[in-house]
Amino acid sequence: CGVLLIVIVVVIAVLASKMSKLGLTNLDPDKLSISDELQYDEKGYLNVALFGLDTRAKDKEMGSRSDTIMIASLNRETKEVKLVSVYRDTLLQQDDGSYNKANAAYSFGQAEEAIAMLNRNLDMNIRHYVTVDFSALVDVIDAVGGVEIEVTEEELPYITSYACEIIENTGIDSPGVDHAGVQVLNGVQATAYARIRYTAGDDFKRAERQRTVLTKIAEKAQSVKLSTLNKIIDRVFPKVETNFTMAEMLA
Repeated sequence: CGVLLIVIVVVIAVLASKMSKLGLTNLDPDKLSISDELQYDEKGYLNVALFGLDTRAKDKEMGSRSDTIMIASLNRETKEVKLVSVYRDTLLQQDDGSYNKANAAYSFGQAEEAIAMLNRNLDMNIRHYVTVDFSALVDVIDAVGGVEIEVTEEELPYITSYACEIIENTGIDSPGVDHAGVQVLNGVQATAYARIRYTAGDDFKRAERQRTVLTKIAEKAQSVKLSTLNKIIDRVFPKVETNFTMAEMLA
């Protein structure tokens, strides 16, 4: 029993040190525009807002808007996770009653106002969020060994264009993608792929690419070694902001 207790204490201490790398925040529930008719259900679904910021290390004026907005819906009983995208140019009611593009809410009041916008317009009960920028996406994809993506001829030049910008702003070098077809893309390449919105399908197709990349990451993460997960935590957690507590994340 004594040995077991020591192991438990050590594990908790390690986890606490890892979680301390996260940018942890608190949200005021009264400011999240949750309808009085919606009740929080501990046994049903947990809906989490996911925000991706288009931040650039060399351009501080960029990145205040959430160019990627998703809602991850976790079924607590079946453990199934579904992703839905909210297109960034959708006109939604803001905190002041005006209508603006959905991605503007984050620049007005960061996560709190962006979540309130989703709750207000979609009649939801979202209380948790996770925010990253695209450099975090690059790191986590590289950490899991890349993701398998089918690249089309139409997408090739845009991957190259976005990859150059990502390399410039993250300092992470990468070869280009020189052929179409199913292939394993590294962090820079897959992030560039996820940012394409000028092909057929426009932003609808871009949102689909983002969900594809996120799903591929989740599939790879489930089979990686503990040492790889530890590397992901050390590299990516400092670039993540969330209001999940350690107990909630473990659950």
